[in-house]
Amino acid sequence: MNPIKAFAVAMFLLASLAGAGKVAAQDRSARATVPFDFNVGNRWVPAGTYTLSSDMTNPKLVFIRSQDGKTSLLSVTQAEDSKSDTNKLVFVKYGDQYFLHEIQCPGCGMTVAFPNSKHERIARTRLEAGLASPSELYLALSTNAAGLKRK
Repeated sequence: MNPIKAFAVAMFLLASLAGAGKVAAQDRSARATVPFDFNVGNRWVPAGTYTLSSDMTNPKLVFIRSQDGKTSLLSVTQAEDSKSDTNKLVFVKYGDQYFLHEIQCPGCGMTVAFPNSKHERIARTRLEAGLASPSELYLALSTNAAGLKRK
């Protein structure tokens, strides 16, 4: 095989592998409708329907995009050892403020926790001063297997 053909075959194989990686990354996504405003890291996010996804090459990076395209953010997470068998988002509520705490989605390969933000620490301090306790709220997630359309 001459060098030009060998180069062309190698480039074709490389392009095929890159495409396969993108398809695998798309499979690591879920959708949730959140009926309240919430905090992720240092951002307040409005209520709405969101797609949450991560990349196979770096599963600690989570992408959150609103269905209307107005909100898009990237967050660094930590691996979570939760043994949940259901797909859900876990929020911690301090007073009337909600903070995204975990994504437990074994169906889409995402089981991660968000570090406590500055906003969450402030809310917790204010709440503890009033002698109330935080509560957790769980929201169901739908995965690609359950009908999430790929683009």
